[in-house]
Amino acid sequence: MKLRTMLLASAAVMFAAGTASAADLTGAFYLPGEGKFASDTKLQYQRVEIKDVEYKHDSWRASEEVTYGVTNDFAVFGRLGNDFDTEGYYNNDHNFDYEVGAAYNMRSGNVLTQVRGSYETYNPKDYWGKRNSHDRWQKYLKGEVRVGYDMGDGLTPYMTYGFDGQVDEADREFTQSAFAGVHKYAGDWALDGGVRYNFGTDGKNKNTVYAEAEADYYPVENVAVGVYGSYYLAGQGNDAELEGYPLEMDKDYTTGVRVKFEF
Repeated sequence: MKLRTMLLASAAVMFAAGTASAADLTGAFYLPGEGKFASDTKLQYQRVEIKDVEYKHDSWRASEEVTYGVTNDFAVFGRLGNDFDTEGYYNNDHNFDYEVGAAYNMRSGNVLTQVRGSYETYNPKDYWGKRNSHDRWQKYLKGEVRVGYDMGDGLTPYMTYGFDGQVDEADREFTQSAFAGVHKYAGDWALDGGVRYNFGTDGKNKNTVYAEAEADYYPVENVAVGVYGSYYLAGQGNDAELEGYPLEMDKDYTTGVRVKFEF
Protein backbone atom coordinates (compact mmCIF):
# COMPACT_ATOMS: atom_id res chain seq x y z
CA MET A 1 0.00 0.00 0.00
CA LYS A 2 1.32 3.42 -0.92
CA LEU A 3 0.93 5.13 2.44
CA ARG A 4 2.52 8.39 1.27
CA THR A 5 0.02 8.67 -1.60
CA MET A 6 -2.93 8.09 0.74
CA LEU A 7 -1.79 10.72 3.23
CA LEU A 8 -1.02 13.32 0.55
CA ALA A 9 -4.41 12.77 -1.10
CA SER A 10 -6.15 13.21 2.23
CA ALA A 11 -4.24 16.44 2.89
CA ALA A 12 -5.11 17.78 -0.57
CA VAL A 13 -8.83 17.19 -0.05
CA MET A 14 -8.61 18.66 3.44
CA PHE A 15 -7.22 22.00 2.35
CA ALA A 16 -9.36 22.13 -0.76
CA ALA A 17 -12.51 21.77 1.31
CA GLY A 18 -14.41 24.94 2.08
CA THR A 19 -14.92 26.22 5.59
CA ALA A 20 -17.57 24.21 7.43
CA SER A 21 -19.63 25.16 10.42
CA ALA A 22 -17.84 24.47 13.69
CA ALA A 23 -18.26 20.86 14.79
CA ASP A 24 -16.66 18.64 17.38
CA LEU A 25 -15.12 16.25 14.85
CA THR A 26 -13.44 14.04 17.45
CA GLY A 27 -16.35 13.61 19.87
CA ALA A 28 -17.74 10.14 20.52
CA PHE A 29 -21.13 11.13 19.06
CA TYR A 30 -19.93 13.06 16.01
CA LEU A 31 -21.51 12.29 12.64
CA PRO A 32 -21.28 14.52 9.54
CA GLY A 33 -24.41 16.46 8.67
CA GLU A 34 -26.75 15.53 5.85
CA GLY A 35 -24.91 15.44 2.52
CA LYS A 36 -21.48 15.92 4.11
CA PHE A 37 -18.43 13.66 4.26
CA ALA A 38 -15.87 13.11 7.01
CA SER A 39 -12.40 11.63 6.48
CA ASP A 40 -10.38 10.06 9.31
CA THR A 41 -6.77 9.15 8.47
CA LYS A 42 -4.67 7.36 11.11
CA LEU A 43 -1.11 6.09 11.44
CA GLN A 44 -0.18 4.24 14.64
CA TYR A 45 2.60 2.21 16.23
CA GLN A 46 2.13 -0.71 18.64
CA ARG A 47 4.59 -2.59 20.88
CA VAL A 48 3.67 -5.90 22.55
CA GLU A 49 5.92 -7.82 24.96
CA ILE A 50 5.17 -11.14 26.68
CA LYS A 51 6.11 -12.16 30.23
CA ASP A 52 8.75 -14.83 30.92
CA VAL A 53 9.83 -15.20 27.27
CA GLU A 54 11.95 -13.11 24.93
CA TYR A 55 9.07 -12.09 22.70
CA LYS A 56 8.21 -8.67 21.35
CA HIS A 57 6.22 -7.46 18.39
CA ASP A 58 6.52 -4.00 16.81
CA SER A 59 3.87 -3.12 14.27
CA TRP A 60 2.49 -0.16 12.35
CA ARG A 61 -1.06 0.37 11.12
CA ALA A 62 -2.41 2.81 8.53
CA SER A 63 -6.13 3.28 7.99
CA GLU A 64 -8.54 5.52 6.16
CA GLU A 65 -12.22 5.83 7.09
CA VAL A 66 -14.80 7.86 5.16
CA THR A 67 -18.24 8.63 6.61
CA TYR A 68 -21.23 10.08 4.73
CA GLY A 69 -24.16 11.78 6.42
CA VAL A 70 -27.37 10.40 4.96
CA THR A 71 -29.32 12.61 7.37
CA ASN A 72 -28.19 14.78 10.27
CA ASP A 73 -28.55 11.79 12.60
CA PHE A 74 -27.75 8.80 10.36
CA ALA A 75 -24.50 8.05 8.54
CA VAL A 76 -22.79 5.21 6.69
CA PHE A 77 -19.05 4.57 6.68
CA GLY A 78 -16.32 2.49 5.09
CA ARG A 79 -12.77 1.81 6.31
CA LEU A 80 -9.63 0.33 4.76
CA GLY A 81 -6.69 -0.66 6.97
CA ASN A 82 -3.27 -2.22 6.52
CA ASP A 83 -0.80 -3.56 9.11
CA PHE A 84 3.00 -3.69 8.87
CA ASP A 85 5.59 -5.19 11.22
CA THR A 86 9.33 -5.60 11.60
CA GLU A 87 9.37 -9.27 12.65
CA GLY A 88 7.70 -10.63 9.52
CA TYR A 89 4.53 -12.06 11.08
CA TYR A 90 2.43 -10.08 8.61
CA ASN A 91 2.56 -10.36 4.86
CA ASN A 92 3.40 -6.62 4.74
CA ASP A 93 2.42 -6.36 1.09
CA HIS A 94 -1.37 -6.35 0.72
CA ASN A 95 -2.62 -7.47 4.13
CA PHE A 96 -5.72 -5.30 4.05
CA ASP A 97 -8.81 -5.45 6.23
CA TYR A 98 -12.13 -3.90 5.24
CA GLU A 99 -15.10 -2.60 7.21
CA VAL A 100 -18.47 -1.09 6.26
CA GLY A 101 -21.20 0.03 8.62
CA ALA A 102 -23.71 2.61 9.80
CA ALA A 103 -24.35 4.78 12.86
CA TYR A 104 -27.44 6.50 14.22
CA ASN A 105 -27.66 9.31 16.80
CA MET A 106 -30.50 9.98 19.25
CA ARG A 107 -30.95 12.73 21.83
CA SER A 108 -33.36 13.15 24.73
CA GLY A 109 -32.69 16.37 26.58
CA ASN A 110 -29.02 16.25 27.55
CA VAL A 111 -28.75 12.46 27.13
CA LEU A 112 -26.91 11.41 23.97
CA THR A 113 -27.10 7.93 22.44
CA GLN A 114 -25.43 6.43 19.39
CA VAL A 115 -25.94 2.94 17.94
CA ARG A 116 -23.37 1.53 15.52
CA GLY A 117 -23.14 -1.67 13.50
CA SER A 118 -20.60 -2.90 10.97
CA TYR A 119 -19.22 -5.83 8.99
CA GLU A 120 -15.45 -6.47 8.81
CA THR A 121 -13.51 -8.97 6.70
CA TYR A 122 -10.00 -9.91 5.63
CA ASN A 123 -8.27 -12.69 3.68
CA PRO A 124 -5.91 -14.67 5.97
CA LYS A 125 -3.74 -15.86 3.07
CA ASP A 126 -3.15 -12.25 2.04
CA TYR A 127 -2.79 -11.01 5.62
CA TRP A 128 -0.48 -13.69 7.04
CA GLY A 129 0.93 -15.17 3.85
CA LYS A 130 2.06 -18.82 3.96
CA ARG A 131 1.88 -18.99 7.77
CA ASN A 132 -1.93 -19.20 7.78
CA SER A 133 -3.92 -22.35 7.08
CA HIS A 134 -7.37 -20.73 6.68
CA ASP A 135 -8.76 -21.20 3.19
CA ARG A 136 -11.46 -18.56 3.27
CA TRP A 137 -12.11 -14.98 4.24
CA GLN A 138 -12.62 -14.21 7.93
CA LYS A 139 -15.85 -12.34 8.65
CA TYR A 140 -16.97 -10.39 11.73
CA LEU A 141 -20.09 -8.56 12.82
CA LYS A 142 -19.62 -5.64 15.20
CA GLY A 143 -22.03 -3.64 17.30
CA GLU A 144 -21.70 -0.76 19.76
CA VAL A 145 -23.92 1.43 21.92
CA ARG A 146 -22.66 4.78 23.24
CA VAL A 147 -24.45 6.78 25.95
CA GLY A 148 -23.33 10.19 27.19
CA TYR A 149 -24.53 13.29 29.01
CA ASP A 150 -24.03 16.79 27.62
CA MET A 151 -23.02 18.86 30.67
CA GLY A 152 -22.56 22.02 28.64
CA ASP A 153 -19.39 24.00 27.94
CA GLY A 154 -18.17 21.15 25.70
CA LEU A 155 -17.95 18.59 28.53
CA THR A 156 -19.43 15.13 27.90
CA PRO A 157 -18.87 12.07 30.09
CA TYR A 158 -19.87 8.89 28.25
CA MET A 159 -19.82 5.10 28.28
CA THR A 160 -19.76 2.50 25.52
CA TYR A 161 -20.46 -1.21 25.18
CA GLY A 162 -19.39 -3.12 22.08
CA PHE A 163 -19.08 -6.64 20.78
CA ASP A 164 -17.14 -8.31 17.99
CA GLY A 165 -18.44 -11.69 16.78
CA GLN A 166 -17.01 -13.99 14.15
CA VAL A 167 -19.40 -15.55 11.62
CA ASP A 168 -19.17 -18.46 9.19
CA GLU A 169 -16.80 -20.44 11.47
CA ALA A 170 -17.47 -23.53 13.59
CA ASP A 171 -15.29 -22.25 16.45
CA ARG A 172 -16.49 -18.66 16.58
CA GLU A 173 -14.67 -15.85 18.35
CA PHE A 174 -16.78 -13.46 20.41
CA THR A 175 -15.25 -10.57 22.34
CA GLN A 176 -16.80 -7.70 24.27
CA SER A 177 -15.59 -4.28 25.37
CA ALA A 178 -16.73 -1.56 27.78
CA PHE A 179 -15.34 1.98 28.01
CA ALA A 180 -15.93 4.84 30.46
CA GLY A 181 -14.47 8.25 29.77
CA VAL A 182 -14.97 11.97 29.35
CA HIS A 183 -14.62 14.30 26.37
CA LYS A 184 -13.88 18.03 26.46
CA TYR A 185 -14.27 20.27 23.40
CA ALA A 186 -13.13 23.90 23.54
CA GLY A 187 -13.31 25.08 19.92
CA ASP A 188 -9.59 25.16 19.14
CA TRP A 189 -8.79 21.93 20.98
CA ALA A 190 -10.34 18.76 22.38
CA LEU A 191 -9.30 16.16 24.95
CA ASP A 192 -10.62 12.66 25.52
CA GLY A 193 -9.62 10.01 28.06
CA GLY A 194 -10.86 6.97 29.94
CA VAL A 195 -10.47 3.28 30.75
CA ARG A 196 -11.38 0.35 28.51
CA TYR A 197 -12.21 -3.17 29.73
CA ASN A 198 -12.02 -5.96 27.13
CA PHE A 199 -13.43 -9.36 28.03
CA GLY A 200 -14.62 -12.68 26.65
CA THR A 201 -15.73 -16.14 27.75
CA ASP A 202 -14.49 -18.34 24.91
CA GLY A 203 -13.74 -21.49 26.92
CA LYS A 204 -12.35 -19.48 29.84
CA ASN A 205 -12.61 -15.99 31.23
CA LYS A 206 -10.34 -13.48 29.51
CA ASN A 207 -10.01 -9.80 30.34
CA THR A 208 -7.66 -6.87 29.78
CA VAL A 209 -7.74 -3.27 31.02
CA TYR A 210 -6.31 -0.29 29.08
CA ALA A 211 -5.99 3.42 29.73
CA GLU A 212 -6.75 5.50 26.62
CA ALA A 213 -6.28 9.19 25.82
CA GLU A 214 -6.39 11.59 22.86
CA ALA A 215 -5.58 15.26 22.29
CA ASP A 216 -6.65 17.18 19.18
CA TYR A 217 -6.02 20.65 17.79
CA TYR A 218 -8.22 22.50 15.26
CA PRO A 219 -6.09 24.64 12.89
CA VAL A 220 -9.34 25.55 11.10
CA GLU A 221 -12.97 24.82 11.93
CA ASN A 222 -13.37 21.71 9.78
CA VAL A 223 -9.98 20.07 10.49
CA ALA A 224 -8.69 18.27 13.59
CA VAL A 225 -5.09 17.06 13.97
CA GLY A 226 -4.43 14.83 16.96
CA VAL A 227 -2.33 12.32 18.84
CA TYR A 228 -3.70 9.34 20.74
CA GLY A 229 -2.54 6.31 22.66
CA SER A 230 -3.47 3.35 24.85
CA TYR A 231 -1.55 1.52 27.60
CA TYR A 232 -2.12 -1.97 29.01
CA LEU A 233 -2.77 -1.85 32.76
CA ALA A 234 -3.76 -5.38 33.80
CA GLY A 235 -5.45 -8.57 32.70
CA GLN A 236 -5.51 -12.34 32.67
CA GLY A 237 -6.14 -15.05 30.13
CA ASN A 238 -5.65 -12.65 27.24
CA ASP A 239 -5.39 -13.63 23.60
CA ALA A 240 -1.60 -13.37 23.28
CA GLU A 241 -0.22 -16.68 21.99
CA LEU A 242 3.16 -18.15 21.09
CA GLU A 243 3.03 -21.35 19.02
CA GLY A 244 -0.54 -21.94 20.19
CA TYR A 245 0.06 -21.51 23.93
CA PRO A 246 -1.66 -18.63 25.79
CA LEU A 247 0.73 -16.21 27.48
CA GLU A 248 0.37 -13.15 29.66
CA MET A 249 1.28 -9.74 28.29
CA ASP A 250 3.98 -7.72 30.00
CA LYS A 251 3.58 -4.58 27.89
CA ASP A 252 1.13 -3.47 25.24
CA TYR A 253 0.95 0.16 24.21
CA THR A 254 -0.13 2.08 21.13
CA THR A 255 0.67 5.62 19.98
CA GLY A 256 -0.73 7.28 16.88
CA VAL A 257 -1.49 10.43 14.91
CA ARG A 258 -4.69 11.27 13.08
CA VAL A 259 -6.09 13.90 10.72
CA LYS A 260 -9.86 14.25 10.58
CA PHE A 261 -11.82 16.70 8.45
CA GLU A 262 -15.34 17.36 7.24
CA PHE A 263 -16.23 18.51 3.73
